[in-house]
Amino acid sequence: MNKPKDLLQKFTEFNHDKHLANRKKKCLLTVSGGMDSMVMCDLFYRAGFPFAIAHCNFNLRGKESDGDELLVKSLAKKYKLEVFIKSFATKEYAEQKNLSIQLAARELRYAWFEELRKEKGLDLIATAHHLNDNIETIIYNLIKGTGIRGLRGIPLRQGHIIRPLLFASREEIAAYQKGNEIDFREDSSNADDKYTRNKIRHLIIPFMKEINPSLEKTFGDKIELFTELEALYEKQAEKPVKGLFLPRKDDVYIPIAKVKKTKNASTILYEYLKEYGFNAEQVDDMLATMDNTSGKQFLTDTARIIKDRRFFILTQLSQKDFTRRLIQQGDTELELPNGQLKLSVVKRVDLKITADKNLAFIDVAKLEFPLIVRHWKQGDYFYPFGMKMKKKKLKKFFTDQKIAINEKETIWVIESNQKIVWVAGHRMDERFKVGANTGEVLRVQLKSLIRFDNF
Repeated sequence: MNKPKDLLQKFTEFNHDKHLANRKKKCLLTVSGGMDSMVMCDLFYRAGFPFAIAHCNFNLRGKESDGDELLVKSLAKKYKLEVFIKSFATKEYAEQKNLSIQLAARELRYAWFEELRKEKGLDLIATAHHLNDNIETIIYNLIKGTGIRGLRGIPLRQGHIIRPLLFASREEIAAYQKGNEIDFREDSSNADDKYTRNKIRHLIIPFMKEINPSLEKTFGDKIELFTELEALYEKQAEKPVKGLFLPRKDDVYIPIAKVKKTKNASTILYEYLKEYGFNAEQVDDMLATMDNTSGKQFLTDTARIIKDRRFFILTQLSQKDFTRRLIQQGDTELELPNGQLKLSVVKRVDLKITADKNLAFIDVAKLEFPLIVRHWKQGDYFYPFGMKMKKKKLKKFFTDQKIAINEKETIWVIESNQKIVWVAGHRMDERFKVGANTGEVLRVQLKSLIRFDNF
């Protein structure tokens, strides 16, 4: 009987077979101090692959962040390696760019990694994503709505970025860490189930493993198949595109008459439009409006489609519009710079309304999704709750409420079909209030948020 391969052997064989890391290319390893990246360092060292270490201190978890940095420094000293450490003002960057903390940290770290790679003459950047990360990503993609590309999860390689651990399960990595007594630090935010990916990790996957104890092996086998199918699928999907998407200046015109004659139009449209953030449900809604009156709009964070008489007109939004966020029907949370919206739908009969400026209770039947979340602008007006349908400009409302100038700049509004629903943290609009005939209520809570998810 053949002896099972240990993790180091699997690591070297996987990287050789997939043409990733080797002894001729020097990698920049992105090391957080967590178990996965610390094990990755040890595997690189034992395999004889040349590497340097990069660590980001995002200054989001106080002493915990500083402790991660110290551990990475000690690791570099142990292996006698070059180590590059950078401290980021992540919260300030998020506010400046109107990004969530997670997206801000992602932008900062990948820009710095690429800068380092070029400056130091390194060949590749390696991240410590593993098989369970890939499974979580696929499940997340399925929940949110995905095409075949989402079924293959995290790519092995993107430009100069490689994932040399993508074959290994979390269980294998933990066994290797324990067997080789590798020090690591646990990010406390990874245990909090209020975040979607943590819910998948701690609640959904254990339940799936009860049904299939070999879940990791099953997914591992299928991911490679899905990757091959994606290549074949996209090659076939390119054929009907000619004449269906017509560039005109900065827009793309999609002839409705041609869509009607296109086989598998829903799939073809989705494959093209997903790059602009549109999901499969929105594409189906578009197709359902082909014979309807003009003017219907479909939105994502970066693009808009307007249904004209003869065309669907796709427009990319300008950079100044990127501060917008969208709430799709069924969304349960939305991250904002230093804040978060928590959403839930409840029946009117089960609702307990409380007086809290950070809570809004909205009649679902009066909403048109997706809702837009954006900063207020000059000229905005609404009908403040409790003022008997008296129209008021937001600028005057803020003055009357004695809201400071710096606070005004950070205020978000929720909008439905060009009508303000809620001035977040301040006042609801009378038009969307819960009444005696309300069936379902959208409960929205504005929460402050300072955190970073390593995933």
